[in-house]
Amino acid sequence: MKRLELLDYGRFIAALCVLGYHYLFNGINNGKVSSITHIPAIIDIAKYGYLGVEFFFMISGYVIFFSANRKSAGDFLTSRAVRLFPAFWVAVLFTSAIAFFIGGAMMSVTAPQVVTNLTMFPNVFGYAFVDGVYWTLQYEWKFYFAVFAVLALGLQEQLRFIFMLWPVGMVLAKITGLTALPYMGDYYCYFAAGCLFAMLKEQKSWPTMGSLLLCGYLCISFTLEKALVLETTKNVDYSLTVIATVIVSFFALFTFINSVRGASLKLPGSRLAGGLTYPVYLIHAHFGYMVLNHFATEQNKILVYLLCLASVLATAYLIHIFAEKKPASYWEHLFSRTLGTAGNAVQIRASAAAGSLYRYALAKIR
Repeated sequence: MKRLELLDYGRFIAALCVLGYHYLFNGINNGKVSSITHIPAIIDIAKYGYLGVEFFFMISGYVIFFSANRKSAGDFLTSRAVRLFPAFWVAVLFTSAIAFFIGGAMMSVTAPQVVTNLTMFPNVFGYAFVDGVYWTLQYEWKFYFAVFAVLALGLQEQLRFIFMLWPVGMVLAKITGLTALPYMGDYYCYFAAGCLFAMLKEQKSWPTMGSLLLCGYLCISFTLEKALVLETTKNVDYSLTVIATVIVSFFALFTFINSVRGASLKLPGSRLAGGLTYPVYLIHAHFGYMVLNHFATEQNKILVYLLCLASVLATAYLIHIFAEKKPASYWEHLFSRTLGTAGNAVQIRASAAAGSLYRYALAKIR
């Protein structure tokens, strides 16, 4: 997949929107930041920053299509592990170290909690996340598992067809009240939308476009319903028109990215912006809450906000360079020899089992 510079800008801006949501609205609203109050002039914008997560999920679907298309199950697992684990491990240790010194009762961590967080699935072991933003990684890995299963079963050639039918299944699940079924509701409509945009970039087709329209309906419907819940749980008013407009703008942006002009657009610093996005997202929330609680007052909060943002960007840069970029070949080798080898072994056995089952069923029919 050719690097799309506008997409790098988009993901970085989305990360800043989520950061603004946590610092300027949610942290104060949920009591994790108690040393300062909201800034009235900003809160009506900052409260919509959580929509950056929806955009991230669309990006994930877009990228994953290219990561999985014509790849083995092992190669796919390797690419995802290289992308997610190195920066995540450093982020867990970074946030835990800050929590040790200034976390207080609300954001303190324990050694078992830190260790289990390094797996990305601490809830399996009965522990909470070191940082609340890690919940999105659970969705990422569930999506990856579904794609891995398709590849492992030897259904690589049917990947496009499966992605195209996915929104149809979600609409039927919505109509029949079965959205609790795996992958049939929640944020998965955004993953599906990203996949379909990626398919359209490679090859235009009316069925894919029709599926994408269904995704648009599902995304708007899901996020508007979620906003009504947030209004109650967070005691805040949202404009459903604004939310719908933001979601439509996501679809418009991907449409432009898929165009010849959008794909060829050159933007300064785009590679760095894209590289900083994931580390910024991983470290900003609880780190920011702890710093604001410890140092910010009503008199100096603007300065502390700026220093906090600068610290997040600087730390994210160090993580990107020294945990991701420089040792990239090492991580590639490590995960290829472990997860990649295991994934390919599963694919060989699963494909053989699926082939045997198919031949048995065919023989019975005959």
